[in-house]
Amino acid sequence: MQRLRKVFSSGLDELKERIDSHLRLSQDSLRILQETIASRNLDKSAVDEAVRKITALEREGDEIVRDVVDRVAQGAVVPTVTNVVLVLLDNVDNILDMIYFAAKEIRRGRHLWTNDAIYSIVSAELKEMLDLVRTMLEYLQTMIKTNKAEDLRRYARIISSLEEEIDEIKENILDKVYALSLNAVEFNHIVSLIYTADKIADNIQDAAYHLATVVISV
Repeated sequence: MQRLRKVFSSGLDELKERIDSHLRLSQDSLRILQETIASRNLDKSAVDEAVRKITALEREGDEIVRDVVDRVAQGAVVPTVTNVVLVLLDNVDNILDMIYFAAKEIRRGRHLWTNDAIYSIVSAELKEMLDLVRTMLEYLQTMIKTNKAEDLRRYARIISSLEEEIDEIKENILDKVYALSLNAVEFNHIVSLIYTADKIADNIQDAAYHLATVVISV
């Protein structure tokens, strides 16, 4: 039994390393995204280059997920947590996918930022949401490095608390947006960015919960 546990622990360690690699891609993508919204005056070529970089990182993340799914299918983790691991991988992949989606939305709608009301939300509230997302990602990466149940649960609670902060910001932004005189394209653009940032946070929270479940169960 001890030998079997060692085999599965080894598989879990490899899984965590691969997930950590994926999360580093998300951090890199998020940094590029934050740099893109930090300046209102970036030209189109700079925005296109940012999207190209994030696209390349997203594709690299897909390769990692495919590799890990193959390993799981070959018995890298305890069968009883296989389904949870697959959901965890989906959460992790969604984080990077949503950052990629936000980058594409910014490229499509950046010309709308000439509206001061739009850019005010982007440069303040949306920026705050993404700053909190970065902190959540950092805590999730810290969770990867520990096997202690108490620490895993504590970090998961912190992540959950940060996600609640993001929810509050989202609700405040929506109240503000509905009070503005925006056309349909402007409204859809800013709401899309808000909900995408919120979905990133939701997936980090879910990933933290599932990671804790997997590690504690093995």
